Amino acid sequence: MINIVAPSARPSPYLPDISGLARAGRTRLFCFHYAGGTASAFASWRDRLSPQIALLPVQLPGREYRVHDRRILAMDRLLEELVRDLRPMLDAPFALYGHSMGAMIAYAFARHLRDHGGPAPSALLLGACPPPDTTGRSAHAEIPDRAALVHWMRELGGVPDALLQYPEWLEASVALLRDDLVLASTYRPPPSGPLSCPVHVLAGARDPVLPPARAGEWAEHTTGPFTTHTVPGGHFFLREHPDELVHLVNNLLRQPFRA
Repeated sequence: MINIVAPSARPSPYLPDISGLARAGRTRLFCFHYAGGTASAFASWRDRLSPQIALLPVQLPGREYRVHDRRILAMDRLLEELVRDLRPMLDAPFALYGHSMGAMIAYAFARHLRDHGGPAPSALLLGACPPPDTTGRSAHAEIPDRAALVHWMRELGGVPDALLQYPEWLEASVALLRDDLVLASTYRPPPSGPLSCPVHVLAGARDPVLPPARAGEWAEHTTGPFTTHTVPGGHFFLREHPDELVHLVNNLLRQPFRA
């Protein structure tokens, strides 16, 4: 499980676990969870990551220990908070991994840092998320109604059948997911050109949201090294095949790429 640190000991409310900051000389890997998810989605990574990688899962407000924090519905505001809270921890080599909505946040965060004179990640890893289209529209621009949203969640494997027996929990999950999709849909990349850092795109072999054939569409968003990788599973391959995924992440962050 994620090691929850007392609020007074955290440098940021966005970080439930700061043990990754304790040892120097490691790449800091900031991980952004999917829509409707939590930082604990990366709990199993801690024992699988290379000792040279420090895991720093990012917790958005409105869930787990931040359940009473108001959820953020505008990407610009989220980016301002992330830069304010996380930039002091970008004084060592760092990489970003995001899954689905988290991939869009990681990409937007990297761009925001670049556009405001901040440091660049040594690598940007994007999982299960199509790129913004040529008009700048987010991959999550269309928000379905409640019934369609529940159906969509079940089709993607995001709602276990057991949850359907608990209407209050289901409604809470739907409300959280809807707010997260609103957050993702507000992002419009500024016209400041592509990134220059290495970008690696991970697509699930059975993912209808980002089929492997579409992963290469991210290439136009960086002038640096670019790779695509197909991993087993569907949209939530980080839950279905954590061993294969983290093995790939370890290998990608071992590569001597420079932003």
